[in-house]
Amino acid sequence: MQLGPAVGAVFASTGEDQEAAVRQVHENLALIEAELRDGAFKGRRFFGGVEVGLLDVVLGCGSYWLAVFEEVTGVRLVDADAFPLFHAWLRDFEALDEVRETIPAVDRLLEYARGVRHMLLGLAGAGAAAASAAAATPAEAPAAPAPGPAADIAVDI
Repeated sequence: MQLGPAVGAVFASTGEDQEAAVRQVHENLALIEAELRDGAFKGRRFFGGVEVGLLDVVLGCGSYWLAVFEEVTGVRLVDADAFPLFHAWLRDFEALDEVRETIPAVDRLLEYARGVRHMLLGLAGAGAAAASAAAATPAEAPAAPAPGPAADIAVDI
């Protein structure tokens, strides 16, 4: 499963690339939904059962970014109708006192995410502009320099 990288790709892209990333997010959520509906986790409130387990913590540690990324990108990732069991798990997990006490304020997350997205999309635009300029220059002209290390920035969720 590649849920984290797929959500990061939605956040860091636009257009057709973003649409492809959204499809990948939904495919991953469909796998989780199937496990909650028919698999080993059927009928459980949490993946750990009645209590939160390790898988809940691993999956939930970035869950609060889903709503933030939806807000910043304007893309719906977790539809309650399409993924009702995952949506219920997400709601129950995020309602836990320990989780609510740990998650930073939403306004701070939104501000941070907007800044990071702006930077990522700016880097992507600069890379595309450099590639276009290099393709338009004569063969003997030096190519535009490749984007620096900042282009390797990734969003972990």
